[in-house]
Amino acid sequence: MLEKERELAQLRERAEAFPKELEAAVEKAVKEATEKLKSDAKNREDLLRKEYDGERNVSVARIESLEKGVKDLADQNAKLSRQLELAYQKVQEIAEKAIEGSSQSKSLADLQKLLAEQARKSAADKS
Repeated sequence: MLEKERELAQLRERAEAFPKELEAAVEKAVKEATEKLKSDAKNREDLLRKEYDGERNVSVARIESLEKGVKDLADQNAKLSRQLELAYQKVQEIAEKAIEGSSQSKSLADLQKLLAEQARKSAADKS
């Protein structure tokens, strides 16, 4: 009987302590769950931040590459414009020389014709 009384006393003590143990267990579980959720959220935030930074770096590199391409094309365009201007100048010089040459050729032909006529007149006068 003494043993049963002791067992009953233990059970009563446990029954009285149960609400406090339950509250402590619930608090512990809530605290652990909260810490896990915070940790998961922080890890997800860090991951998203790294993804964003990576995408931003790729975008920045692409923009820099495109800007370099635009600059290279502008430089090439300026170079080709200068070459085109020089080509136009050379064509104009060639055209001017051709016109001068043609004019000189005509003048030479006219002079030869005049000399030939004078030679005929002179030969006709002597005859």
